[in-house]
Amino acid sequence: MKWGGSAFLDLQGMPSRGSMVFQPLQINNYQYAILGSDYSFTQVYYWDTEKAKFVKFQELNIQAPRSFTHVSIDKRDFLFASSFKGTTLIYKHVIVDLSA
Repeated sequence: MKWGGSAFLDLQGMPSRGSMVFQPLQINNYQYAILGSDYSFTQVYYWDTEKAKFVKFQELNIQAPRSFTHVSIDKRDFLFASSFKGTTLIYKHVIVDLSA
């Protein structure tokens, strides 16, 4: 949603059946939205500035996710994903330059 001056306007919808957590997250200059669900894979979206919307980026297999946290250690970035039913998972944020 975005503020239209007197009311919020729909900007973008995302499929969220069984969703237990929807969390925005910024890692360096990258803006993400993570949608965690008990019924399907966790969906990671990134903000596409050209399209001015979040675009599906990656799926993560996390059992019953409840929260996501960005942790930066020694110039490395990690995503901690806590789980209600399983173990906490830690993902390393890696940028791959495919332009060459």
